[in-house]
Amino acid sequence: MPGTVAKEGFGCSTVNVTEVNMDIERDSPLSSNGKGDRHDLPLSADLTDEVTATPQRGLNLRPLLRTAKRKAWLIVGLTTLTTAAAWYVSSKEPPIYAGGFRLLVEPVTNEERASDPSSLARTSGVPSEQMFRLDYPTQIEILKGVGVLKPVVGEIETKFPGFSVGALRQGLTIEQVTVGKGRDSGTKILAVNYQSSDPKLAELVLEETAQKYLKYSLDERQSSISEGVKFIDEQLPKLQERVNNYQKQIQSIQERYDLIEPQSKGAELLGQVRDLENQQRATQQELRELRTLSTNLRQQLGLSPEEAIASSALSQDPRYQGLLGKIQEVESQIAIESARFAPDNPRMQALEEQRQNLLALLNQEAQRIIGENLKTTTNNADVMTFQNSVRMGLIQQLVEATNQIQLLEERSQQLAQTRATFAQQAQQMPEVIRQYTELQRQLEVATQTLNKLLTQRETFQVEEAGNKLPWEILSEPQILRDQYGNPMNMAESSQKMLLMGVMGGVVLGLGLGIIQEKIRDIFYSTEDLKDATDLPVLGEVPAYQNSHSQQDIEDTGTQSYQNATFLEAFDSIYTSIRFLFSDRPIRSLSVTSAALGDGKSTVALHLAQTAAQMGQRVLLVDANLIHPQIHQQLNLPNVKGLSDLLADNLMPHDFIERSPISDNLFVLTAGQPRPHLTRRFASAQMQELMAEFKTKFDLVVYDTPEFPSCMDISYLARHTDGLLMVTAIQKTKNSLVKQTITQLDAFGLPTLGIIANHIKRSGFMGLPPAPQDNSWEQTPVSVS
Repeated sequence: MPGTVAKEGFGCSTVNVTEVNMDIERDSPLSSNGKGDRHDLPLSADLTDEVTATPQRGLNLRPLLRTAKRKAWLIVGLTTLTTAAAWYVSSKEPPIYAGGFRLLVEPVTNEERASDPSSLARTSGVPSEQMFRLDYPTQIEILKGVGVLKPVVGEIETKFPGFSVGALRQGLTIEQVTVGKGRDSGTKILAVNYQSSDPKLAELVLEETAQKYLKYSLDERQSSISEGVKFIDEQLPKLQERVNNYQKQIQSIQERYDLIEPQSKGAELLGQVRDLENQQRATQQELRELRTLSTNLRQQLGLSPEEAIASSALSQDPRYQGLLGKIQEVESQIAIESARFAPDNPRMQALEEQRQNLLALLNQEAQRIIGENLKTTTNNADVMTFQNSVRMGLIQQLVEATNQIQLLEERSQQLAQTRATFAQQAQQMPEVIRQYTELQRQLEVATQTLNKLLTQRETFQVEEAGNKLPWEILSEPQILRDQYGNPMNMAESSQKMLLMGVMGGVVLGLGLGIIQEKIRDIFYSTEDLKDATDLPVLGEVPAYQNSHSQQDIEDTGTQSYQNATFLEAFDSIYTSIRFLFSDRPIRSLSVTSAALGDGKSTVALHLAQTAAQMGQRVLLVDANLIHPQIHQQLNLPNVKGLSDLLADNLMPHDFIERSPISDNLFVLTAGQPRPHLTRRFASAQMQELMAEFKTKFDLVVYDTPEFPSCMDISYLARHTDGLLMVTAIQKTKNSLVKQTITQLDAFGLPTLGIIANHIKRSGFMGLPPAPQDNSWEQTPVSVS
């Protein structure tokens, strides 16, 4: 770089603003544009695949293989012990002799089913598959039960005293023989096997068991037949009584409702109800017509039916008509004389008296003719008048209509009463039919059951007469023998026992190793770290012991044999960051860790040094205000620093110093610790400082506190271009790292990846120790 740099011991130079080259390539901040001591390294294809690949899913055996490799001593030791134990057990195991026989427990062919007494009696000679089907699991449990095996034990005890049911059941196995796989793979054959340390005992047990099972099948059938007959004899009287009771109830219903079949009776009643309804509707129609005629006639005559009858009787009586004629003559004279005489004239009074006398006679005559109805008819004057032939005809029609209306009204009333009676009977008929049908159904069921029991009793008698054994022995009971006829020992071979011991030792050792590593909860290698997280591992830093003095840092530039591996690690990390994230400018980085002692400060320092030696203007900021480390590793005084900038709002160029190990590396120490100062990371002042740093330097590296202990760094990391998390192998807790990554994801921080630190590799000697020198001279550096 242009400009002069003066060095005095371990002091730093004073750099004027005009001496600092500010021509930084902004389009590619991490590209090398200056002179340095190193060159960019080619990016590993494995690392590129790790960053771009999706997280692995499914079964991952790599952690298990690494655990087995690390715990090989434990696995070998336990395998040796289990193998020895297996050899000892196999050498002490007694011989085992086994044998068996097979039973056919169901008929196989249709001919056999047809010849079976059960088929002849129950299915009319037609064999039924369902009738012979057994419940094999239940049957096997019965055959292994104490009740069946106890007689066998009794026979064997005569030759082998002390033999028990428990010993028999322990060596006895019964299975259904299957062919192939599937629901219908089971055969009708039972395989009975027994094993014992005594071949004679095993053979005797098989013979006695076979005989007992055959006898059991015959006894079981005879017993079931006897029980069936007994049950039928108990049920027959009850069923006969039920049949008689149902028949009586049906007879009672038939007599009560005068019916033979309720369905036909109900249909008949419904037909009668419909006929009565039709007659009632016709009667009502005729009644309405006659009432209309009667109304019209009454209006024409002006008479009621009673008045019409009275008027007709009066008109037909000659005497009444003669009196009526005389009255009319007198009334005519009165009318004529009234024109000549006054009302009080004797002539007029005589005529009036004559008229009144005639009226009295007329009323007497009317009383004689129509009797008591005279009072109700005399109010109408038309009744007393003479009715001509036309009116007499109308009166005749009115009288006839009135009589017909009375007749139809009586008929309608009778029809309604009859219909109501039939309708009530029809409404009761469904309940009668239901009762009748239910009784018929119960009678039919009871009769069928009675007939079946009678038939079944005959069936049992036929079956009881048969003596054929239901089961058949397919293979004679015998133990396995070799080609010479000697019993074969079926005990587990020593080779098999040894193999089981080896496998058991491997599984037990591996299991204990996994448990031990789960308890320690650390990463044993970078591969463990990769498998535990989804973040890419950007690089591996070898483990070394170093005082991290200024002289040590300067010596890293010699590329000596001892520190070559260490420096190459940071070259690889820087190259990974530069090329893997080339799609976005990385101008600032924050370095953190999950636990104290993971080496994040060392990584931040050497990463910044590597970038500076590749030509980048780099600012290393010690943002670990709680436990600052950068000044100790560089032997710098920590009188003032970032804490003073945040607390007092000072100018940053007064505190930034140039490192003597590289002209392009500048350092901002943490300053004196102050309480709760990390909260200032969220302030606008901190954001302005970070923005100013990015404009003055190609790369700004922030060494931050451990994330779980100081989550305030999330405010700082959010405004950087990426965050690196340092994890110490064989030190940091696995669970703590996962918890930290979860919190980083929850805060949405731009996490670039993980750097695996403290990698132990063979042949790496570490950095040589160097003497301490505190002669660092703090000189302000202008970075404006």
